[in-house]
Amino acid sequence: MKKFILFLALIMPIWLHGQETDTIYTKQIKFLEQQIDSLRRTLSTMDGEIQKIKQSMVYGESKIEEVLTIFGEEDVESASFETRSRYQRVNDLLNAIQQRPGQLMFNGNVTAISQISTNDKITETFGTGSFDIFATTSFGKGTLLFIDLEVVGGDGPDILHPSFSGLNGDAGTTQSPDSIDRLNLIEAWGEFTLLKEIITITVGKIDITNYFDNNASANDETMQFISGSFINNSSFAVPLNSPGIRLRTTILNRYHLQFGISSQDNAGVRLFNDLYKIAGLGFKFAPGSGFESNIRMYGYQVPDANEEYGFGASLDKVFFNKFNIFGRYGLNQDAVADYWGIKSSWSAGVRFVESIKKQPLAIGIAYGENYAAINNLKKEIITELYIRRQLNRWVHISPHFQNIWNRKGTNEDLSIIGIRTHFNF
Repeated sequence: MKKFILFLALIMPIWLHGQETDTIYTKQIKFLEQQIDSLRRTLSTMDGEIQKIKQSMVYGESKIEEVLTIFGEEDVESASFETRSRYQRVNDLLNAIQQRPGQLMFNGNVTAISQISTNDKITETFGTGSFDIFATTSFGKGTLLFIDLEVVGGDGPDILHPSFSGLNGDAGTTQSPDSIDRLNLIEAWGEFTLLKEIITITVGKIDITNYFDNNASANDETMQFISGSFINNSSFAVPLNSPGIRLRTTILNRYHLQFGISSQDNAGVRLFNDLYKIAGLGFKFAPGSGFESNIRMYGYQVPDANEEYGFGASLDKVFFNKFNIFGRYGLNQDAVADYWGIKSSWSAGVRFVESIKKQPLAIGIAYGENYAAINNLKKEIITELYIRRQLNRWVHISPHFQNIWNRKGTNEDLSIIGIRTHFNF
């Protein structure tokens, strides 16, 4: 018995110490588990924040990359982007640039067009090339600055075969009489948005056609049709890019009303004499969908034509993000018709866009008629077919087939085959 009691006396402290040690270890393990759980929650929170930052960065970069295609950085794979007008993409670019205030961005493109014309008498060859460089920046939300510098070589087929519509919208040499190639300032304007983008004011050297005759399928001579009738309304008696101002109000992103005034010439003096005035109304249906439609109507007053008026309308419609139809119509009062040379005009066409191996392929075909101001002249008829293929991120190539009947109201018919190469950088 004494031995048992002695054994308990010896073993009890050891057992109690073991129990105490287990308790300490248990507490330490629980504390460690709590620390691990806390660390896990912290890591989870950090991962969520990182994902948000990554998504924001990816969205911002992809947005910039996407909208930069208007200036030729690269085309996108989606066919839906191809249905949007040149000015819509410019507008998206400028909105995206507002997220990078104070940064001046440069990019541009080079376009080369070779054409062969043939009629009953002679075959001629023509070559034109243009170089554009764009500078864009923002000075904070709602403030934008845009500059377009361009040099062009060659006048295209119209130098020998002038027409009402123009046979190469990218031609028009900027070379001076002393054979020096000049870099011209095409556009330079600032834009301001007010009242949550309900009101937009654009002021500077502006291109009126960017705002009042834009069209999703026929508005860009460097990427779409090259015939003048399918770039802008042939009867649109618009001045050259000149100092001016444009005011636009937008309602529900569907309806817009806009006004514009500009100097009749680009002299830079007597800016408020002989003002060209224009107003337009536009409707957008199913915006952002595969069936988006746009209708634009506008009227203008020409000071050099006894202040008489002209009118125009533009329509474009998308089907399933791939099929695009468009149409234009224009009519001038007699004094404007005499000044411009065209009484009325209309055009219509279709464009199909598809991505093949992640590169866009576009096919366009169009038909147009121009009626001269002089009644005894015949109506001028023009058609064009093109197939544009993107070779890689920087290069697009497209063959063009044009035919014109009753060129400028005469009896001459003319066929033209051309190829356009467009380089982006």
